Amino acid sequence: MRRDGLVTGIPLLCIAFAMFVATFCFPFFAGAADDTPSEQRQVIRVAGDNWFPPFEFEVNGTFQGFNVDMMNALSIETGITFEFYPMPWSEALKALESGRVDAIQGMKYSKERASLYAYSEPYFTSTQAIFVLKDNYSVFSLGDLQHRKIAVQEGDISGEALQRLPDAVVLAGENQEEAIQMLLEHKVDAVIGNQITGQYLLQSDGQQDKVKLVGDPISPTNYGMVVLKRNEQLLEPINAGLRKIKTNGTYPKIERKWFGEYIYPSTRNIRGLLTYFIIGLTAITCVLLIILWWNFTLKKELKKRVDTYKKTLDELARKDRMQSLGQLVAGIAHEIRNPITSILSYAQLLPTKYENKEYREFFAQHVTGEVMRLNRIVGELLDFARDKPPEKTTFAISETVQAVVLLFHQLFENQRIVVRLEVPESCVVWADAQQIKQVLINLFKNAIDAMEDGGHLQITAYSDGPHVMMTIEDTGEGIDPRDLANIYEPFFTRKAGGVGLGLSICYRLMAENNGGIEVESKKGTGTKVTLKLPGEQGESEHA
Repeated sequence: MRRDGLVTGIPLLCIAFAMFVATFCFPFFAGAADDTPSEQRQVIRVAGDNWFPPFEFEVNGTFQGFNVDMMNALSIETGITFEFYPMPWSEALKALESGRVDAIQGMKYSKERASLYAYSEPYFTSTQAIFVLKDNYSVFSLGDLQHRKIAVQEGDISGEALQRLPDAVVLAGENQEEAIQMLLEHKVDAVIGNQITGQYLLQSDGQQDKVKLVGDPISPTNYGMVVLKRNEQLLEPINAGLRKIKTNGTYPKIERKWFGEYIYPSTRNIRGLLTYFIIGLTAITCVLLIILWWNFTLKKELKKRVDTYKKTLDELARKDRMQSLGQLVAGIAHEIRNPITSILSYAQLLPTKYENKEYREFFAQHVTGEVMRLNRIVGELLDFARDKPPEKTTFAISETVQAVVLLFHQLFENQRIVVRLEVPESCVVWADAQQIKQVLINLFKNAIDAMEDGGHLQITAYSDGPHVMMTIEDTGEGIDPRDLANIYEPFFTRKAGGVGLGLSICYRLMAENNGGIEVESKKGTGTKVTLKLPGEQGESEHA
């Protein structure tokens, strides 16, 4: 899982495609293509820790993580090619000092390090923390570690914090995971290391219930790329690129990708829990107010339509929809009210029972549980507007096509559209079935809108080596040749009342499933859409 070596720099177009998939298909990358010839591109050799997740880590020869995505985004903005050299952290420092690499892609700032290296503009705030076993009740702060055994990562900045503990016994591991393993094996009393990395490793290994954080965060400071002082000029285009990705929306998407899942800290800090409770309660209240306002607005609109149409069938249908909406709102309110009531009850007793240790532990445990429950409810509500990574399976594409045709059966009949299917059951693909179904729904909608006066819709599929090719061809009004170059742009549409997201979503979902989409059209004669999907053998490649 860990090895030193070069992760070869990727050609620019491949980088753009990989970033498109890996960072939830950022739409802003579409305009970031670089026309600089490869022989003129500047190449910077960059070292990184081969096991420092989620910042940077190597798995099965693939170097990935927050820092790697940042370098790829900078490559797109600046035209610089970054050659990655993953290795143990202590070796990365030696490689920079010896000139074997030009830069280290992420390093925490300190005065001591600043005397040796030149830093880029910061793009993150890094924090160290103290990790101890859950049953340790004698270590609460850095000062409690005198005369104790402490594990750190070799070469890590934690060593500077240990200068305040001259009597401590320090054991160094090649990476932070080895340091945490020493703690779990009772070889040391504590670990000092990066807070996010430690929590990430514990959660990934299912060990979060055995270890806790104690004390205040240790020296939160800036984090950025570094070079030797004599190579400081290398940072000028990098700093310009950093400013661009912070303003064009790229940075927050990379940050959410790698740090979006919050790992709850030790339950000892009741003040911190109350802060999370207040934030969560405020968010839930806002969501409820929006839902209630929406419900009130819809009821007002319903009344206006009832007055206009009297007791028509249309009126009855709208009343039925309003009843369903009311049930939905009532259900959501019921789900949210229960945890809020529990939290409020616990909070009201807190001032009088704060000195009671058992109550504090009870409060920390139950309030955390209720806040997490609220968080899950809100997460489910927001799932309607949030992208999800594909859940790939092997399935026959014919079943999905038939399901979508059945969905639009009535519309086809109403608009006198004749559908012909030539999709053999032998065409099996490796993709997210629901996402591919969404692609077909969007394309069928476009075809139906283009054939208002009737026509023919031909759906054909066949195996082509490692891929399954599918064509959806209609005899509709077609697309103006001047618009073909813009059809994948979000919100671009010529359709009255259209939103312009259908083909943009199709493009994104196909890319997420390692596929492709191509549109051919002639004004007045129809449109042909070709989908390229990974075949059944793709399962072994992507499993």
